[in-house]
Formats: sequence, structure tokens, C-alpha cells
Amino acid sequence: MSGGENERDAVASIRAGWVAETFADKHLLVTGVTGFLGKVWLAMLLDFLPEVGRVTVIVRGKKGEDADARFRRIYERSPVFRPLRQKLGQGLRALVAEKVRVVDARLVEPLCGLEPEAARALMKDVDAVVHFAGLTDFEPDPQQAIDANVRGAWHAADLAALSPAKRYVHVSTTYVAGRRSEEIPERLDEGVSPNGTPFDPSAELEGIEAELRTLDTKTKRVDAAQARAEALGWPNIYTYTKGLSEQLIATRNDVVTTTFRPAIVECARRYPFEGWNEGINTSGPLVWLLSTSFRRFPARPSNIFDVVPVDTVARTMMLVVAEALRDESQEVYQCASGHRNPLTMGRAVELCALSLRKLLRETGTDWEKHVLSRLEAYCHDPSKSEVFGYRRMRQAAKATRNFLRDFKLERKLSPDLYERIDGERLQEELRSFSMKCRTADRKLGQVDEMLRQYRPFIYDHSYVFRTDNLVNATARLVGEERSLWGFDVEEICWRHYWSKVQIPGLDKWSLPLLRGEKVPEDEPLPPADDSREGVRRKTGEVARVDIEAEIRATA
Repeated sequence: MSGGENERDAVASIRAGWVAETFADKHLLVTGVTGFLGKVWLAMLLDFLPEVGRVTVIVRGKKGEDADARFRRIYERSPVFRPLRQKLGQGLRALVAEKVRVVDARLVEPLCGLEPEAARALMKDVDAVVHFAGLTDFEPDPQQAIDANVRGAWHAADLAALSPAKRYVHVSTTYVAGRRSEEIPERLDEGVSPNGTPFDPSAELEGIEAELRTLDTKTKRVDAAQARAEALGWPNIYTYTKGLSEQLIATRNDVVTTTFRPAIVECARRYPFEGWNEGINTSGPLVWLLSTSFRRFPARPSNIFDVVPVDTVARTMMLVVAEALRDESQEVYQCASGHRNPLTMGRAVELCALSLRKLLRETGTDWEKHVLSRLEAYCHDPSKSEVFGYRRMRQAAKATRNFLRDFKLERKLSPDLYERIDGERLQEELRSFSMKCRTADRKLGQVDEMLRQYRPFIYDHSYVFRTDNLVNATARLVGEERSLWGFDVEEICWRHYWSKVQIPGLDKWSLPLLRGEKVPEDEPLPPADDSREGVRRKTGEVARVDIEAEIRATA
């Protein structure tokens, strides 16, 4: 029996539990359900807490796919909803039609693009806003990061301010801690940056946006934002914008904010199933690098690699929302493993190497089975250059490419010798080798850039994120409810997780994307049988009709 089935079987015995009671008949507005964590949380909510009254999801339509179609594709084809599809079949459509409505809106616009009357009508009975949405790239165009991580959060809080209880649950990141090597408490020091500099977050936001407007290239904008981040103690644009968002939200007195900070979110332990992952997240590129011939990993072996399975993050986020709905939440919750069950970089590299060795011997090519699977991996100082390090290899590839690019064999040999050694064939082989050197240069450049961005977290700084608030919240749970929603990082055996869950999961769901391959979706649900399921209504149509009716009712 799968872990997901065990958890569903446990639901019947915990109906009297306070989490289920808390969610009963509540109306939640949720953003970011198209993202990795958001969709796992929503699937868990619908699977294990059907008592919830209604979930309004804000989804932005894309070119050629409106919001309704985009959300329908998620619940009908995303592997995250596989347990619900297996459990309900076509009945999943009925569940979604009953519980979920989709609102096509843009978080980057005031009130998420809704007219004031529509926003008030939408929020008149919302019990809490749960904000997952954000941009997680380390060094994106800074204005895009500001729009997504700062403006988007502010506009979601604006909607929360229109609701009766004004509850706002904000998903951030533990790494707003910035450039620090110490134990990080569960608090926000208002008006103080990570390096201790007093600052006004509103003035900082105004200043960075004014500066960005004067710059005409992405490179200049990134450099400017990176400089401002570094000056305040944040290592990159992502943590800078998430930190600004936390600081700005803290200045509001019209919402009751609960901030949830997960660390590095990785493969699921159990839900939706073992190994599930999505996209290219933090450890995927690192594992990919160790799967190549480059096994000298630039990290400090004693630093903590703070990984948390996505279903652990989602389940504890459910607990946090429950406490917020009861008006009993703490201001900040950190969801991390280093405080209760630390995994060091040295151990992570060792487990990666052992797991990849086994995987390569089972499924690899002859080269992978007999050569790559025998290479040892270890951490090393990235400031030291090694003879066979990736930077030296890149220099060699670049130099070879530059030499061969304009090299013409017929100019170096006499016509007779050129013909005798089949010069045309050799010239073609040299051209092919030159192209391989160009590819190697490009890939190694990507590796160099990736490791530069990751260096603050895997070498420069070692964090220990306190998780007392989740531990205390878990202590309130009893019996099966604790197994379903409790903070469980102490139960993780890192050797088992890495070899049986993380590496196989990344190999199936993430590493193909680094190789330019597509990850398949599940087969879609069969067409709806209207005679058996009754009158169906598209979730997008429900959202539009309901909001219009509510506007008329409140006019």
C-alpha cells in the first residue's frame, strides 16, 4: 500500500481532529497553485480535507491557454493529482466544480487586476489568503522579480485586507537570512537588513525601481540590483526581493500576517508519490554535475544542506494555515531540516555519488557503467584551481575551439599528402571535434555560472534555521492527525531518502529538463459523462458568473 493510500485511510479516524474542524466550511483564496509547492498543497487539501468550503485560486492565463484551461490541465494531467484521479476518476471533475473556482487575475496589478467592486465581492466571505506565488530564479531581470515577489505579495495582501478577518499567509524562504553563518531565529527584524544595516524598505523599493528605469540592458539591471542586494547583506536578487517583501508586508496594519519560510524544497517522500519533483530546482543541477565526470564538488563539507521534502513542506503549511484560521499562529514559521536532522554538504555529496554509482551501473551506457560509476566524489575549495577541474577543462575546450575554428588542413599539407591521407575526411572530423569543444565550453560555462550562484549557500555560509514553532504546533496534534500533518523531518533517514527517493526522483522528473528533454504528463481524464455526473460547469465559468452575481448582490 502506498504512503498516499495510508494517509487517506487515516482520514476517517481524524474527523474530530482540530485541523479538519478548522478547515470545515472555510473559504480560502490561494495564489501560486501552478507552482511546485502550491499544487502539492492544493492536491493535499482537496484529498484529505474535503470539509473545506471553497477554494478560490488565482491563475494567470497564458498565450493560447486561458486561466480555466490552464488549471484544468493541472488537475486532469499533473502527476500531483494522480492520487485524486485514481481515487475519484471522473468524480474529480465534480469535486473541483464543487470546491474550486478559478479567477483569471494578474498579481502584478493592483488588486490583482480586479475592479474594486469585484474585489470586494470576491473577498466578502474569504477566511484567509494563502500566497504561494513568486519567482524563484536567483538572478532574473530584477524588475520581473520585484513584480512577482514584492508587488505580487503586496497585491495579494491588498485582497486579504478586504476580507472580514484580514488573514494573510505569506510563503517566503529561509534564505531571507542573507549572508550569515549562525543560528537563524523565527522572527523578522523590522527595518534591519541581514548585515545589520537599518533601512526603509519602501525607500529601498522606490530607489531600486528608479535606478532600473535608467538602465537599458538586462545585464546592467542585474548588476545594479545585485549591488544593492550585496550592500544590504543578501546574496542574490531572489533573496533580496523576498526579503523586501517580508519587510514591506510587516509595515502594514490592515492585515494579520503569518509568514512561512521553507528551506530547499525537494522530492516528495510519500505524496503524491515517492520521488515526485517538478522543474529544475536547487539540487537538480548539483546532482546533474555529480553525474558527469566532474566529481570535485565546490562546497564546504561541514555546511548544512537544508533539504526538506515537498510533501513535508505542504503538510506543515496546512498546519500553519490551520493555526492562522484559528487566530493562534506565530508571526514566522521556518520549515527546515538542519535544526532537527542536519544533512551536511559532505554527506550529501557522498550520498549523491553512491546513489549515482548504483543508478549508472543499472541503467547507464558502457562508459557510464565502467568509468563514471567508478569515480569518487568529494568537496573541495572552489577558490583553488585543479589541473582537471571544470574551469581548466573549459579553458582547454575554448582554446581548442578557437584553434580549430579557422584551421584548414589543406593549407597545411601538400596536395599529394592531403589526398593520400584522405584530408576531406580528417577535416570533417576536426570540424566535428571543434563543435564538441564549443558545446563543452557552453555547458561548462553553465556549470561555472550555476556554482557561482550557489556558492553562498554551499560554501560561504552555513545556516541553522530554528524550527521551534512547527515543533510546538505538531505537539498539539494527536494520533493519526499527527502522522498526517505533523512536522516529521526527524524521521528522515538521509541515506534512504537520497538513494531511494531523491536521486531516482530527480533522474525521472528534473534531470531530463537539463538535457533538453520533456517530462511527460499523465493521460487526461476521459470525457465527462453528463448523464452520470449531472450538469457540469467549467470552473472558469463558475468563477466569472459567481463574481458578477456577488457584485449585483452587494450593489
